Amino acid sequence: MCNATFYPLSPGDSLTRWRDRLHQAGGLVADPVQQLRLHFYDSFDGRLLRAGRILEQEQGPDGAELRLRACVSQQVEAALPLNGPMPRFASLLAAGELRRRLQEHLAPRALLPLAGVRLRRYNLRAVDDEGKTRVWVQIESLSLLRPGARARLLSKRLCVQPLRGYAKAAQRIISRLENDHGLRPREEDWCALVLDAAGNHPLHSRPAPVVSLSARMRADLAARRVLQAQFATMQAQEQGLIANLDSEFLHDFRIALRRSRSLLLAMKQLFPPSVLGRFKDDFAWLSAVTGKARDLDVYLLNFPGYRRAIPAGLRVGLEPLRALLQSRQQQTYAEQLVVALHSRRYRAFKQRWQRYLDSPLARRPTAPEAAERLDVVARRRSWRRYRRILRQGAKIDAGSPAEDLHSLRKACKKLRYLLEAFASLYPPDDIQAVIKALKKLQKNLGEIQDLEVQLVSLKGFAMEIRRRGEYNASTAAAVDALLEVLRRRRSQAREDFDARFRRFANGHNQALFRRLLKPGAAQVPV
Repeated sequence: MCNATFYPLSPGDSLTRWRDRLHQAGGLVADPVQQLRLHFYDSFDGRLLRAGRILEQEQGPDGAELRLRACVSQQVEAALPLNGPMPRFASLLAAGELRRRLQEHLAPRALLPLAGVRLRRYNLRAVDDEGKTRVWVQIESLSLLRPGARARLLSKRLCVQPLRGYAKAAQRIISRLENDHGLRPREEDWCALVLDAAGNHPLHSRPAPVVSLSARMRADLAARRVLQAQFATMQAQEQGLIANLDSEFLHDFRIALRRSRSLLLAMKQLFPPSVLGRFKDDFAWLSAVTGKARDLDVYLLNFPGYRRAIPAGLRVGLEPLRALLQSRQQQTYAEQLVVALHSRRYRAFKQRWQRYLDSPLARRPTAPEAAERLDVVARRRSWRRYRRILRQGAKIDAGSPAEDLHSLRKACKKLRYLLEAFASLYPPDDIQAVIKALKKLQKNLGEIQDLEVQLVSLKGFAMEIRRRGEYNASTAAAVDALLEVLRRRRSQAREDFDARFRRFANGHNQALFRRLLKPGAAQVPV
C-alpha cells in the first residue's frame, strides 16, 4: 500500500453521516461497520516506541492478528495471525518477519500491555470497472477502554488509503474532501494519543537516568540529585522484578543499586559518617540478595550461545543444564529475591533513604567536601581513580591472578559511574570519548571475569545434575565440550588484555583524561 492521508474530524461529527455523504456523492461502495478492539504492546522501557513503532493486537469477529505498525505513517510493516493467548516474548511467536523484527528490537525484554481501545470503522471503497478496489476510505472513531468505566472517546478521523498504482484515483477523492468539504490533512500519532490518555507512555513515564548539574552547585546537593534519580529507577523496576516479567527489571535495578553504592563510597567525603555507614550496609545487603538471581538470569540468557558453541550432535545433552538453571532461577526469585523486597528491612530502608534524600542540606556540613563546588570535587575524585587504574593495570602480566584483573575491572566500573553521574559538567564530545575508551577496557575485563565465574559455576551445576541422577553420557560430553570452549575463550581474553590496556593507556587517551579531569587543568565549562 501507499502512504495514507488523514483528516481529523470534530468530536461531534457523526460517522454515519460522513459515510452516507461520501457514499451518495462520491460513488463509493460502503461496507458494513466494523467493531474492533486494539491492544497496544511494547517493552517496559519502550524499545519499539523509540524506534517509531508499536505492536498492536486487533481482535475482531474473524479472530485476532498482530501487527507491527509505524506510529506516524501507520503503515503495517509485518503481521501475523494470533491463534491463542498473547505470548510474553517475541521468541514464542511463529517464525517469520514479525518475530524477526520484534526480536531485533526487543530481546530480551517481554511484551507488556500498554492500553486497549475500541475502534468503530466504516469502510468505503473506490472500485474500477472490474470491481477491483483502488482506494480505501475509512471513517473511524477511537475510544480508550477503561476497566470499570465507560470507554472514553479520543479521536475521530477520516483516512484515504490508496492501493499501489492508484495514487491518481486517491488524489481525486482527496481533492473532493478538501475542496467540497473543507477538510485539512494532519498526521496524528494515535500511539502517543492512546498511551498518553492511558497514562502509560513508556517514554514519558519512566525516570530519566541522566541528571543535569551545574559546575558551581554544592557537591553534596549534586550527589543527592544523582542518588534520587537512581532511587527512582530502582523503584520503577520493583513490580516487574517481583513478577519476574523479564530479566531486564533485575538488571536495571542492580545497575541503579551499584551506581548508588559506588557514588556513596567514591564520594564518601560528601556524607556524614552516620549516613555513610548506615546506607553502605543497606546497599551491600541489597547487592547480595539480588546477585544470585542475576547470575542465573545471565546463564539463561547465555544458554543459546552455549548451544551454538558446541557441535550440533552434543547440544541435546545440555538440556538437563537448562532445566536446572530454570528451576534454580524460579526458586531464587520466589524464595530469596521476592521475600527480600517484601521484607520489613527493605521497606524501612526505602523510607529512611527517601527521608535522607529529601532532607534539607546542612548549613554547616560535617562532611569535609560537602560544601565544595561540584566540579572541583568531581574532578579530584575522578582523577584519583583514573591514576589508580593506570597503576593497577601496569602491574598486570600473564602470570597475574584473576583477582587482580577483577579488581581492575571494579576500579574501571567505579570511574565510569562517576563520569556518567557528572557527565553534564564536561564537554559532550570529550566525556563520551573517555567513557568509550573506558568501556572498551571494561569489556575485555568483564569477559575475563565472566568466563572465570562461568567455569566454576558450570562445574558446580554439573555436580548438581549428577546428584539428581540426570548426568548421562550425553550430558557429560556436552558439558565437557562447553567447558573446553569457555577455557579457550578465557585464554584468548587474557591474551587480549595487554593490547587492550596499552590502547587505553596510550598518550592520546592520557592527554584527554588529563585535560578533562586533572585538578588545575583547563577549567570545566559552567
